[in-house]
Amino acid sequence: MARIDLTNVEVTFPPSQRNGELVTALSGLDLSIGDSEFVCLLGPSGCGKSTALNVIAGFVPATDGDATVGQQPITGPGTDRGVVFQNANVFPWLTVEKNVGFGLTLQAAKGRRGNGENNGEKVARIIQRVGLDGFEDALPLELSGGMLQRVGIARALVNDPSVLLMDEPFGALDAQTRIIMQELVLELWEQQRKTVLFVTHDIDEALLLGDRVVVMSARPGRIKEDISVDLPRPRNYAMTTTPAFMELKAHLFESLHSEAIRADRLEARA
Repeated sequence: MARIDLTNVEVTFPPSQRNGELVTALSGLDLSIGDSEFVCLLGPSGCGKSTALNVIAGFVPATDGDATVGQQPITGPGTDRGVVFQNANVFPWLTVEKNVGFGLTLQAAKGRRGNGENNGEKVARIIQRVGLDGFEDALPLELSGGMLQRVGIARALVNDPSVLLMDEPFGALDAQTRIIMQELVLELWEQQRKTVLFVTHDIDEALLLGDRVVVMSARPGRIKEDISVDLPRPRNYAMTTTPAFMELKAHLFESLHSEAIRADRLEARA
């Protein structure tokens, strides 16, 4: 059973101030992601990758078409979906522990019960799992960029969502920290087998992480290619130099490069 289904989805935004025309971000987008599958969404800048993720998250309504999670129509955000953004978006005045537990605190205030484990235990467990134990009382200004993203990941996972949505979460990190965070995500996925949609513009990242790499066209975004990544798991960064990896990378580069050129020409004419 598909955990996520987008069928003929279109998203149109109000006229832009630059030319007064409607902006069609997505058109005829069909995407299906199965339970426990890790899918990476790859495409040129402005192709609608983040818009597609935001439709699934419930932040942006589809103008047309159908969008479901677990066969239920998406009508807004929900605790069944955790979201990790490019910027960690932490509260600067709260400690790591309180940032991670913020969503649970809101749920408790609404009178919603968990699975029997108290909130403090959940927060402590996920902080340990993402490697932040010992930093529970630290404030965000005391943390590195990689550690801040660990907070964002922990905050998304603490509610135990069935779906994890990640929108270029490592795009602002330096190369070495990015590799470390990619390997952390692989480790967490091996442990929990969440259904993951991971938006990226980095081919190596997409191939290292994903069961499938879905390539989007230039705007209006639709699916150009859906490629199965037939590389063994568990994975680590050493495999990025293997012949099988390099062959897939060359194919994806050609596919993405042509769309990037088309996107640039469309932008120049806008």
